[in-house]
Amino acid sequence: MVKILPKVLANLFRKPFTVKYPYEKVEPADGYRGKPSITKEKCIRCWQCIRACPDRAISIDKETKTPVIWLGRCTFCGECAEVCPTKTIVMTKNFEFLDQYVK
Repeated sequence: MVKILPKVLANLFRKPFTVKYPYEKVEPADGYRGKPSITKEKCIRCWQCIRACPDRAISIDKETKTPVIWLGRCTFCGECAEVCPTKTIVMTKNFEFLDQYVK
């Protein structure tokens, strides 16, 4: 009991390791793979992204004939961005998806 008391007192006055998330934002580290972003104008329709996706989360939009990513199925592995010859698909650092659903 006596050995624990100094540790408890030292931890009482230490700065917390956690961040109060919605109020304080932390920038993700370099190399973080967040939501994939597609620049539809750069797409050359080679469909390498569809072949490379292990989750089958990419399909073709029938109107624009460009790839569309189903985020509910995507595991953010980045395979589609790696195989894209024109860098149409890039992995962003965005990890908050609620803003696109709540307007």
